[in-house]
Amino acid sequence: MWVEIFLFFFLAVCAVFDGLQKQIPLVAVWLGMLAAICLRAGGMMGEVNVLSVAFSLVPGAAFFLLGFVTREKVGYGDGWVLMMIGLFLDLPRCFLILLAGLLLESTVALVLLVFHKIQRDKEIPFCPFLLLGMGVMLCF
Repeated sequence: MWVEIFLFFFLAVCAVFDGLQKQIPLVAVWLGMLAAICLRAGGMMGEVNVLSVAFSLVPGAAFFLLGFVTREKVGYGDGWVLMMIGLFLDLPRCFLILLAGLLLESTVALVLLVFHKIQRDKEIPFCPFLLLGMGVMLCF
C-alpha cells in the first residue's frame, strides 16, 4: 500500500501542474521513475522480473507512439507519466488506471461539449484523470 501512496504523490504533483499549466514537470516524473527503479532494485516491491517490468512500460510506449502519430495532440508527457505508473505497478493495474482515466476524461469532455462549455478543439489535460483513475484502482 505504501508504494501506491508514493506513486499517488508523484502523480498528484504531475496532475496539478498539468491541470494548471498544461505542462507536466518531467523532473518530477523522472524522479518518480528513478524512485521506482531503486525500490525495485532494492527488493522493496517484491521479486524483480525484468519481463513483467518491460511489459508494464507498454502503455507509456503506446502513448509515445500515439503522440508521434497525432503530431503531439496527445502529449509526450502523458507517455512519461504512464511509464512511471508502469514502473511502480504491474501491467494490469497500469491498464486499469489508463482505462479509468480515459473513461472519466471522455465522460467529462462529452458533458462539456453537450452543454457548449468547450469547443471540439479544446485541449483537456489528461494527468488529472490518471490521478482519478489511480483512485479508482485503489478501490479495487
